[in-house]
Amino acid sequence: MWCLASASAQQPAETLPLADKSLILSVTKVGNEHVMVGERGHVLKSSDGGLSWRQIENIPVNIALTKVVAQNNHVWAVGHDATIIHSADAGETWELQFYDADREVPFLSAYFEDENNGYVIGAYGTIMKTTDAGKNWDDELISEELDYHLNDITRGSDGNYYIAAEAGYFFRSLDGGETWEGIELPYLGSMFGVNTLGEEIILYGLRGNILSSLDQGVTWREISATEPNNLFGSAVLDQDRLLLVGANGARLVYENQSLSKFEGTDSGDDYADAIISGDQVLLVGEIGYKFQSIGR
Repeated sequence: MWCLASASAQQPAETLPLADKSLILSVTKVGNEHVMVGERGHVLKSSDGGLSWRQIENIPVNIALTKVVAQNNHVWAVGHDATIIHSADAGETWELQFYDADREVPFLSAYFEDENNGYVIGAYGTIMKTTDAGKNWDDELISEELDYHLNDITRGSDGNYYIAAEAGYFFRSLDGGETWEGIELPYLGSMFGVNTLGEEIILYGLRGNILSSLDQGVTWREISATEPNNLFGSAVLDQDRLLLVGANGARLVYENQSLSKFEGTDSGDDYADAIISGDQVLLVGEIGYKFQSIGR
């Protein structure tokens, strides 16, 4: 189903001088450049490794964009009001692919395996699938019985899809997204993010809770939280280490089912996402963005 109902009610994003210092919720790499998105439909692009940013004009929506992902020159951003926008030129120009404010469902994450095939997930078990770069979307529910919010999605090196959800649930697909299985977790709170290190799945979320699975999500080990701050985003540091970021300046390094604090000054800012840029990590969140050196 392709839905642009109510699109005329949406207003384009404003170009503002301090957009790079406003709330940023997600960042990704597009070739040698970076694109980040956030509140009020802000889309910003950097060509110098994130040192400086310019706001992209003519973004078709002015609502919060929660996630941005890329495959080659194709970029997708999703957000509130059941919104999907797309760029075919590395984030320079954008089109509205899907919008349905009347359903009152925020889209929260996305994953594309190539330029054509991808998923968008969101509140109340919503899962959208495209096989033609977003020209058309299959609009479904991940489960008829479990209508929990789906917060983040990734694909492991094993080819399986994994989804972090709320209320102590995790979803997986072992057949390329054809069917989905809900698994109850040992922690009953919300998990906001999911990432993988080799064959290991790492979930992270509410109050600093972290879970690890070495068997595709069948069993889980709870990792002792070193601080009770919500964890929202992550970035792979290397094949053995994962950086986790979140509220109140939370920056933790996960390695081999243990945690350590990420070195550097703690500003206390809330971080939503992170990405590695050279020998530094680019952190985005409530203050826009900042850099921090990676200790090795």
